[in-house]
Amino acid sequence: MSSQEETALSQQLKSYISQNGPISTRAFMEACLYDPEHGYYRAGNPIGAEGDFITAPEISQMFGEMIGIWCLLTWQSMRQPIPLQIVELGPGRGTLMADLLRALQKLHPNFETISVHMVERSVSLKARQMAALEGFDCPKHWHDNLAEVPTSPTLIIANEFLDCLPVRQFVKKAEAWHERVVSLDDEGAFCFAVGKEVPKGMVVPARFDTAPPGSIFEFCPDFEAVMNDVQRLASKAPMAALFIDYGYEGPSLGETLQAVHKHNMVSPFVLPGQIDLTAHVDFTAIGALAVARGLRAYGPRDQGAFLSQLGIGTRAEALVQTATEQQADKLVSDVVRLVAPEQMGSLFKAMCLSSPGFTPPPPFDQIVEPQNGSGNDQQPKQ
Repeated sequence: MSSQEETALSQQLKSYISQNGPISTRAFMEACLYDPEHGYYRAGNPIGAEGDFITAPEISQMFGEMIGIWCLLTWQSMRQPIPLQIVELGPGRGTLMADLLRALQKLHPNFETISVHMVERSVSLKARQMAALEGFDCPKHWHDNLAEVPTSPTLIIANEFLDCLPVRQFVKKAEAWHERVVSLDDEGAFCFAVGKEVPKGMVVPARFDTAPPGSIFEFCPDFEAVMNDVQRLASKAPMAALFIDYGYEGPSLGETLQAVHKHNMVSPFVLPGQIDLTAHVDFTAIGALAVARGLRAYGPRDQGAFLSQLGIGTRAEALVQTATEQQADKLVSDVVRLVAPEQMGSLFKAMCLSSPGFTPPPPFDQIVEPQNGSGNDQQPKQ
């Protein structure tokens, strides 16, 4: 593969840059992921062994089952409102929701009062989600964005959703910060360049004014829109939202924008529109935005600790009892992959946001006030 193979989208973007000048990192990422004709999530099947990446629900059914248990416990902490809607942001192939609903079908005393709302832009993924949920006898709805979801007692699930939101990047030059942009080099290939200077202290926190030249700061403007939609739901009825993603407690310097193709890291300029672009999530920013809107914020907690406290180890032991030797070995290795600190256990973190006025959703037992600034289908479905 050459460093920058041409795609329909790359030709479109290069033509635009040639005529209008460089574009922001955010605009480049937005086009690569969500262009109406050629964006990565508009077509294709990016998830799974045959795709570009595997998410936690695709590793093991136990991940979705633990989220189902979280939904039950959180519903109880919300004083068991009826009816209840469960909303998933970026539902992938529908695997997480299917495993979650299977758990709730056995455990929830009023399962028939639950409705499902899937927020998904991809036409091809919507079709897969519909097939995955076909066997569940509950109302199911699909929306292009969270703003379309009606107000009602709500649980929101978002696994690896925030990392797909486009980020702006800023680069330090001498005494000032500048927007980092995507331009074309002398040979017509994509390259990063330095854009306009940004007002001091307006976007980049003042604490980074003394950062050395060449430093990178990332900022996701779309976090605010997501928090506005979450707050809208919380203002009308009890609401709790669970965000699980790879990220950090910021603000922090450093570039986290990354591209994945066929499970390998590549340049973000390779095959625009045909590779996955993501950025690590600043959970401190998420918490601060939520608190500013009158919500409660809990966490973040490492994914490993979160799943362990919900009982993933006990669930694995139960499944092992009726599994073949090969299935049992995989069950054990899957748990390790999900919870071990050196694997996904520490890199991925969980944060809960909720309406005020009810007890902390398990296993988040302490409120945090942030400062401003495909292995699944091989598992026994018992």
